[in-house]
This record gives sequence, C-alpha cells and structure tokens, in this order.
Amino acid sequence: MSASLSVLKSAALLLSLQLVQRGLGIVSTLILARLLVPAEFGIVALVTISMQFFELLVETGNQQYIVQKKTLVDDDLNTAWSMDVLLKSLLALLIIAASPLLAIYFRTPELTAALSVTALTLPIRALKTPGLMKLARDINYRPIFRLNLWQKIITFIVVIGLALAHPSYWALIAGNIVSACILAIGSYRVDAYRPRWTLVNFREQWGFSQWLLLRGIVGFTRSQIDNLMVSRFFGTTPLGGYNVVREVSLLPALSAIIPMSEPLLAAIAKAKEDPATLAHRIRFSLAVMSSCLIPVTLFIMMYPKLIVGVLLGDNWTAYAPLLRPFGLLFFTFCLFALVSDAIIALGKVYRLFWFDVISTVIIFVTLLLTGTHSLTAMAWSRGWLAIATTLALLLILARMTRFGLARYCWLTLPSLIGSAGAGYLIAQCPLQALPPVVEFLLRGAGFVLIAVATTLIWASLLLRNTEEWHQIRFLLKHVIRRKKPSP
Repeated sequence: MSASLSVLKSAALLLSLQLVQRGLGIVSTLILARLLVPAEFGIVALVTISMQFFELLVETGNQQYIVQKKTLVDDDLNTAWSMDVLLKSLLALLIIAASPLLAIYFRTPELTAALSVTALTLPIRALKTPGLMKLARDINYRPIFRLNLWQKIITFIVVIGLALAHPSYWALIAGNIVSACILAIGSYRVDAYRPRWTLVNFREQWGFSQWLLLRGIVGFTRSQIDNLMVSRFFGTTPLGGYNVVREVSLLPALSAIIPMSEPLLAAIAKAKEDPATLAHRIRFSLAVMSSCLIPVTLFIMMYPKLIVGVLLGDNWTAYAPLLRPFGLLFFTFCLFALVSDAIIALGKVYRLFWFDVISTVIIFVTLLLTGTHSLTAMAWSRGWLAIATTLALLLILARMTRFGLARYCWLTLPSLIGSAGAGYLIAQCPLQALPPVVEFLLRGAGFVLIAVATTLIWASLLLRNTEEWHQIRFLLKHVIRRKKPSP
C-alpha cells in the first residue's frame, strides 16, 4: 500500500474517532449540566488545569522519538515504556504530596482528594504497551482506533451512570480512572508486544526528549500569553469572551484537522533519508492541509457574527468581531503544527525549541506594544503574529529540506481561487431573513459544495501536469471505487 494511501486511511480513522469523541463529549456535557451544579464543574476544572500543568513537566515525546527513528529495536520501545512509567509514577507521588497545598491555594478543600485520585491516571496510562507507538510509526491506526473507540464509549456510559446514581464531580473523576484502565489493559489486546523494564537507551532518548519537554513549556507559555495579558489589562469578564471566541475559532482544528494530520508525521519520517521523496511528501502534505484550511478560514472571517450567534448565543455577539482575526490564528494553528511535526520527524527538535523561545519573546513584546488598548487590537495583533511566526518556521523548513516553497504556493492556488469564488457567490444570497441556524446551515453547505467543486476544476486546469495532481486523482479514484490499488 502506498504511503499516501496509508496516510489517507489513517487520517480518516482519526477523523472518525474525533467525531465520535466530540459527539459523546457534547452529549455528556449537556446531560451533566442538568445533573451537577456549577460548583462541581469548578472542582473538575481546577483538577484539569492542575493536571495539565504537571503533565507538561514529564512530556517526554516518546512517540515522536519512536516515529522518527530510522531503525527501531526492542530496546527503544522498552526504554520509552520504562521512562514513561518511571517519570509519571514519580509525578503522581509529587501531585499527591502537593494536593493539600493546592487545595489551600485555590481555597477548595475537596481538591485534595480529587487531585490525589486523578493523579493515579498518570502511571496507569503509562503502563500501556509501547507497541501502540510502533503501530503509529507504521501508520497502522486501525487497532488504535478500535481501542480508543471502546475507551470513549465505556467511559461515557460509566460517567453518565454514576452521575445519575450519585450526582457529583466524582463521576467525572471515576471516568478518568476507568478511561486510563481501559487504555492500559486494552492496549495489550490490540497489540502483541510485551515490554520489559530497561533504561539502556535512556541517554539517547532523553537527548531527544529534553528539547520536546522544554519546548512544551515554552509553547504552553506562548499559547496562553495573550489570555494572560487580556486578564491583566482588561479584566476577567473580557477574558471570558476573548477566550471562548478564540476556542470557537480553533474547534475545526482540534476536532478534525490536527488529528487527521497525525499520520503525516510518520510518512515524512520514513522518507527523511531520501531528499527527493522527503521534499515531495512535505510539499504534498503542506499543500493538502493548506487547501483544506483556506476555505474554512475564509468562511470564519466572512461570517463571525453568524457563527458566534448560532454556536454561543446572543449573549456573546458583542465578542463576535474577534472571530475574524482569530480566523488567521486558526489557519496558522494547523499549519504551524504540521511544520513543527515535520521538523521533529527530521530530529531537529533543538532548533524548534530555540525558535519557540525567540518567537515567544517577540510575541510578548509586540502584544505589549500594539494590543493592550482594546480586545480587537489584541486579537488582530495575535492573528498577524501567528502568520509571521508560521511563515518564518516554513522558511526554516524550506531551507532544511528544499521542498520547494514556490511550488507549494502554486499547489494551493486552486483552493484560494475556488474559496474566493464560493465566498463571493454565497455572499450574494439574500438569506438574512431566515432564522440564524437555517442561514448558517445553508451558507455553510453551499460554501463547501461550491468551494470543493471549483477547487477541483481549477486544480485540474492548473495542476494537470504535476505529480501531486496525479497523486490526488489516484487517491480520489480509490476512495470512490473502493478498490485496493497495486503497491
């Protein structure tokens, strides 16, 4: 099976999983909102924030290390597994010891027990077989999909059942424990690999992982820096509106596009010793992703008030103008992640770390100078800074791999033309008198259909002699006919 077809199938599986996960999450939230009081959700939120911070300290990037390895041996898998178990067990003990202090700091006594129990999910998840990382490296996501699907469904049933029997935040915490156990136990059912304890390759893996760890801390700071500044200069209420609209702009990325791009990391890593193949796969991956991002970005920027009104309600329309600059953030959020993954797959994590350090400082200074007099100014400054940093990282990747930046831009031209045409035609439709939900559905469906059709037409005209267009036609024909191609 070709690498491109493997990536396509794996991306489809991950997209399906995300749709199930997001669907169950929405249903779960709607049910729990009617069973639990806001204070219960507050405790869960504090637990989540605390765990995210602590988990960042032991994010070793084992999967990225395994994926980018040219030659993989059992000692690599076993060391990755042993490191994960060791570090996350120590972290769990640290969290349990620190939970009383955190409960005092947040003035929430219930946090002591809740955080201590939730900390147990760290070593439990770490016990999963490292064979899952090998499956990801081989772009074989079907077993992982089955496991994660059962994990989400069973966890959903447990959480809702416990909440119905005894409405409490403990239902959600118990769900986290059950989810971790299913992942750990189920991993040995879907993959035959059995790890053994060893740290023989600790030095090599830590040399790779330490840069990912440091980058995670810097990246977390960069991702939250505008929220922190909004809180400091504008107050809590504006922060709520700013952050919620920002999250809405990233929903398509977090729900579908980022998960779908995960297999591209393995495909790029497999070609890093062949410069021509590597350049082609990077260029093709970037072009496909950009072609998907352009129409979504354009629709977000064209109809901010309609989108916010339908998704969040009339109480949030005052913050709707922020969605337009956040469209830039959405586009770069996905593209930046793919470019970063490509650099990680090449084993150049230390360069990525220093890029993140320098860009974080530049973002902070620029936001301080240009974004502190209004929320709109902050949002536009953050959006254009995201464009600038992504372009800079793209230039670095182009210099490292010679993937052909000009050709990549040419490959995305059909999507740009098709999306612009779709946007113009949909804007001419007098649908404002309809209910907002109906208008949103009609404009969205029409925009997608026109954008896809015109993009394919322009691609067939402008790209007919390119290798990438032949590859896209091959993949489309296989999807439509559902026939297995020859290797």
